[in-house]
Amino acid sequence: MSAYRRLGLVGDLVGTPLGDVTTGLVDRRPTDRSVRGVLRGDGDSETEIENAKASLLLRIIPLRSAGRRSGALILLRDVTELRLRERELVSKEATIREIHHRVKNNLQTVAALLRLQGRRMENPEARAALEEAVRRVGSIALVHETLSQSFTDFVDFDEIADRLLRTVLDVSGGPAAANRIQPDRFGSFGMLPGEVATPLAMVLTELIQNAAEHAYGEEGGTLSMAVNRIRDRIRLRVSDEGVGLPDDFDPAASLGLSIVTTLVEGELGGTLEFERRTGGGTTVAITLSV
Repeated sequence: MSAYRRLGLVGDLVGTPLGDVTTGLVDRRPTDRSVRGVLRGDGDSETEIENAKASLLLRIIPLRSAGRRSGALILLRDVTELRLRERELVSKEATIREIHHRVKNNLQTVAALLRLQGRRMENPEARAALEEAVRRVGSIALVHETLSQSFTDFVDFDEIADRLLRTVLDVSGGPAAANRIQPDRFGSFGMLPGEVATPLAMVLTELIQNAAEHAYGEEGGTLSMAVNRIRDRIRLRVSDEGVGLPDDFDPAASLGLSIVTTLVEGELGGTLEFERRTGGGTTVAITLSV
């Protein structure tokens, strides 16, 4: 009675056709079986009825005597609060996705403005600095674009890493660099939370860009990304086949590598190592917890 009162029932249930009463209270929706037919109790079934005031979950169990239907047992559960919470969660998820979508659009606008400003620069160093800023903003926008299409706060980072490998190489050195340098990825990042994906995307952008601009000559080579994830521990190795590290190598002297160091050690709480490869080339090893 309490549940039917929430649906809007006025009067008593005793002595009334349950199917007729219920049909008059619920919202009209196209269904395979009408509410009235379900409440006849001809078969074992489960249905949910609702209107603007309440939601009820009904389980109908037919009762038989001597092989003939003699009635039905109807188990009723008031799920109004549960459905309200579900709708609130859906609304919040949609709002969060919309926020990520708008952030992505705003970041792309900023990148376009920086790109336009760079074209007006006559100083090559200033133009190069603006181009680097465009790439950094673009890597953040890529994460927000992925989050805007996700129903959770986690993203498939493998897709982001592959897109960064393609786009950063193409933007850093043009189509010629993209043809000379062959990107390759081994292993899987898996699903990463947004607060990890954003700085990690920036780290990869800087490492890929640095390798494209400084590691390779005209002969080109392979830029590989090896990922080993065990539970919440990720070990990432970004390796090139380039000229290798100079004898006086200092990561603090490069803005890009300084950003990498700050993001890995400060924001991600990981470790960072630069290694010289036997036979030439450089490996950047990153270890972090997610």
